[in-house]
Amino acid sequence: MKALFIFLLLCLSSSILFAQSLLENEQYMNAYIIVVDTNQDYFQLRDEMFALREKFYIEIDTMGRTYDDAKNLICLPDDNEDDLYAGNYFVRRFPSKALSLEYLKYYESKLPTEDNTIALVALITDKKQEAEEYLSSIIPLAKNSRIVEAKLYMGCMH
Repeated sequence: MKALFIFLLLCLSSSILFAQSLLENEQYMNAYIIVVDTNQDYFQLRDEMFALREKFYIEIDTMGRTYDDAKNLICLPDDNEDDLYAGNYFVRRFPSKALSLEYLKYYESKLPTEDNTIALVALITDKKQEAEEYLSSIIPLAKNSRIVEAKLYMGCMH
């Protein structure tokens, strides 16, 4: 009887762990991100972003973030309604076709966490073919463009 109880307990716990693993994997998206250019200088990339908007008529989505000189950080305003991210950087991660300035380390996991390279992002998608087609359309005017593959967390950030 005791052995049966232990066996059932092991089966139950392994089933729970397996279900939890499935749920965690569903919260991630295999993403293809078009990085147009990278730089340490926010203002150079911002100028490039505005020039691309004019050439390609692409929307810019800052998500309300600006560059804070005092913090040396792309961030939401200190008085943002989301107290958790007010005054901090919040990464763009959902599929969209828009220009934005992002910290590259959130997309390229091999970069050290202290790396502050900024990426001019033009597209985030879960479709490789869409990224390849978009890259071929943008590369004639943005020669440094490339596709970065990333696993993006899509769950709640709070």
